Formats: sequence, structure tokens, C-alpha cells
Amino acid sequence: MVDFALTARESEWRKKAKAFVREHVIPRTDLDTHGSFPRDLYEKAFDEGFVTAMIPAELGGGGRTVFEVSLSAEEFGYGDLGVATSTFLLGLAAGGLVHFGTPEQKERWIKPLTSELRFASHAWTEPQGSANLLGQPATTTARPVEGGFLLNGIKSTISNATVASTFFVFARIESVPASESTPSPGSASSPGSASSPGSASGSGGLTCFIVPRSANGIETRSPYKKMGQRASDTGEITFRDVFVPKEDQLGRPGEGAVIAMRALRASRTGIAAMAVGVARRARDLVIQHGHSRVAGDGRKLIEQQDFRFHVAAMEADIEAARALTWRAAAELPDGPEATKLSSCAKLVSANMAVRTTNQAIEMLGGHGYLESSLAEKLFRDAKILQIYEGPQAIQKMMIADTVTRLSWIGR
Repeated sequence: MVDFALTARESEWRKKAKAFVREHVIPRTDLDTHGSFPRDLYEKAFDEGFVTAMIPAELGGGGRTVFEVSLSAEEFGYGDLGVATSTFLLGLAAGGLVHFGTPEQKERWIKPLTSELRFASHAWTEPQGSANLLGQPATTTARPVEGGFLLNGIKSTISNATVASTFFVFARIESVPASESTPSPGSASSPGSASSPGSASGSGGLTCFIVPRSANGIETRSPYKKMGQRASDTGEITFRDVFVPKEDQLGRPGEGAVIAMRALRASRTGIAAMAVGVARRARDLVIQHGHSRVAGDGRKLIEQQDFRFHVAAMEADIEAARALTWRAAAELPDGPEATKLSSCAKLVSANMAVRTTNQAIEMLGGHGYLESSLAEKLFRDAKILQIYEGPQAIQKMMIADTVTRLSWIGR
């Protein structure tokens, strides 16, 4: 029998997240301001174990399951989606390292991220878009040199870009004739043959590299002004001949897409949970409004059948999205349907959140449309849920790749 009851550990974790949001997030009035990055709030979230919740305990993290992280992500989504995004982004950024890194890499790169508040970025998207990297060569390149690589290119609309201390960069390894190899920066030797492993006699394809912000040649633009989620940092990163030692290559050459998709599975489930949270907040606004407004017949809106039916439809959507999200979380990290279900959860929940927040604006009438209204902020915040970490078309592609196989018939 399927049991939706939470364990004592899961229930306490959700209560902790709910209490944190009520005390520290909801009262904040500065979270919808351009250029605002509430580091003090993230410090509190770090101290309470939310920022590193998904990092294994042996690496200094909370050792929380995907399901537990989803429970807390829903509560943070209720409070502020921008805060939720930057709080839980470490799971995406460092997810590939957790699964594909060597013990030495994990010790070197993850331990600092769990010892004090530090941010990391999943540097995937380029100015031409995110989906392009799955269908055509990346424009960000890694040129093999003695001892490592030189990174060149631009990554755009990257979460935590201007505050991250570590970047996980996905770049295409360039094929370089041995006679044209370039020594690493600072090397006194003249150009000669590239003899180090991975210095490339053929293209290694899309590959992940771990790069510290302190590396020479990295520039970040000021944070973008966004439609919503303004408490989350989003910017652009430029790499100009940034030297990356060979030992900071994550996984094998050409394994970048696999590493990225593995990390995205859990992250998309977290986004689905955040979508449930913001939809709950919009529903609660509507209910409060219904109890406070009186219609022309002298009865409160909450007593009107049409109003009540809209609330009922919202509730049904929220419950359905949460059930799918929990189903996806239960399949992760390594279940056979993890990729399909995480994409299903993100697709359905993000659409539900946009639909619900939009409906809330309409039900609040003119007041819902005002900038001072929380309803219009929730709608602006929710819209990006349909876009980042793969828009709707990408999620449908991921789902279709599984369910259109002949072997799927009859399952």
C-alpha cells in the first residue's frame, strides 16, 4: 500500500522550514527590489542547514533526501521564490560533483561550500540559449594546453553568477593539432607538443570544469533586472583564457551532458515543489480576500458559488501537482523513471503555478493588478518556473524520449 504519511524526521524538517519562512522570509519587504540580494537571510538559511541540505553528511552537508529537500523547497516557495532559488541552488551546482567527482575533488571543492556560506553556479546556458547545448556544439570552449585547459566564452542568465565562489562550467573541448599546443599561463617553455593527458588530439565534446572565481580572466556582469525572483542573483559570466588544471575537469571528456542531466533531475523536482508552494500562497490570498469582501447581494465572496468553485479548482491543482512531485522525489536519485518523472513534475507544477497565480490576480480584481499587490508579485515570480532549467518544450522532449518507445506500450 502506498503511504503518503511523513516520517517523524520528514515532518520535523518540514515544520522547521515552515517556521523559518514565517519568521525570516515573509516579513521581509525588500525581496522584490532590483539589485537586492539578502545575504543576511541566506546566512540564516545556511546556519539552519537549508543551503547545504542536499549535500551528503560525510561531506559536511545535511544529508537530506530529495524528498526532504522538496518538502522544504515547497515551504520556501510559499515565502519567496527568489529566496528559494538561491537557497537550494547548491544542489544543482554541486550535484554533478557529488555523483561524478573523485574523492579528492569532493574534499577540495565541496567541504568549503559546507563550512561557511558560499554560493556556486551551474554555468550551462549561453547567450544562444540552454537547449542548444544538447543539439549543437557549445560556443564556450576549452582549449587543451600543457597541464590543463584555457576556457573562453560567455555563460548568460546564470543563477548566483555574481555571488558564486565556484563555477561548474560546461564547455566544448577544442581539437588542437599537437604542433599548435599552447603552454599553460606562466609557463616559461615555448609552444611544443601537448603531451599531458587530455591535451587533446580529438574533440572531447561537452565537458564540465570546476573553476574558482579567483581564477584570472573571469568577469561577471552586474545582476540582470528581472521580471520576478529579484531576491535571487542572476547574471552573466565571461571567461577569457581562464586556465583550468587538468585535475579540475569533472568526469570524463564528453561527459558534460550526462553530468548536467543527472544534477537537473533532482533540481527539477525541487522546482516543482517550489511551484506548489507559490500556488498555495496565491490560494491563501484568494481565500483571505473572499472572507473580507462583500458582494452586491450582501454576502461575502467566499460564500459565492463561482468564487468557491475557483478555489476548489486551485486546491485540486495544488494537490495533484504535489502528488506528482512526491512521486518524482520518491524515484530519485536512481530510479528507472527518475528523468521522466522529474520532467513531468516540473512541467505540470510550473504550469499549475502560473495558472493559479494568474487566476488569483483576476479573483482579487483591480487590487490584484496593482504593483503593491502581493498577487502580481507571485505571478511575476512564478513565470520563470516554466523557463529555467529547461522550458516546457525541453521537458516534453525528455518525457517523450521515454514514453514513445515501442517497449513502453502496455506498461
